[in-house]
Amino acid sequence: MIAALLLGFVLFAISLYFHMWMLRGAKALSPPGKEPRHLRVLAGSSLVLASHLVIAGIFAGGMYVASLWGLGALEQDVIDSWMDYYYFALITVSTVGLGDILPAGHMRAISGIAALTGFLMISCTAQYLYQTMSKQEN
Repeated sequence: MIAALLLGFVLFAISLYFHMWMLRGAKALSPPGKEPRHLRVLAGSSLVLASHLVIAGIFAGGMYVASLWGLGALEQDVIDSWMDYYYFALITVSTVGLGDILPAGHMRAISGIAALTGFLMISCTAQYLYQTMSKQEN
């Protein structure tokens, strides 16, 4: 269990650092203090979307490593490709959690950390979008 928690923390730290770096880039493209323009908002939002997709990939890789280390598994009829791990990580990080793939063993701890990380990333993204869309140039 300690190994799963440590792996989850490492994935969280990498994801947080990456997301903050991407948000800085988004703010440079579409600064909150300026009047929102369509292309600036689209560019900044695209960077944020890319960040969320990469973070899902980071957690998918971590979950794959966890399964190799014997820390747990994903339960479905057949988990036979990288895309199954990525799909599970994406729905977990986005906090949707469809339930068609279930974590087993200590993978549940890593999945919980992924969901909490996703909630934090979504909150940071919402703050950026709110500031970008609400502040108008005088």
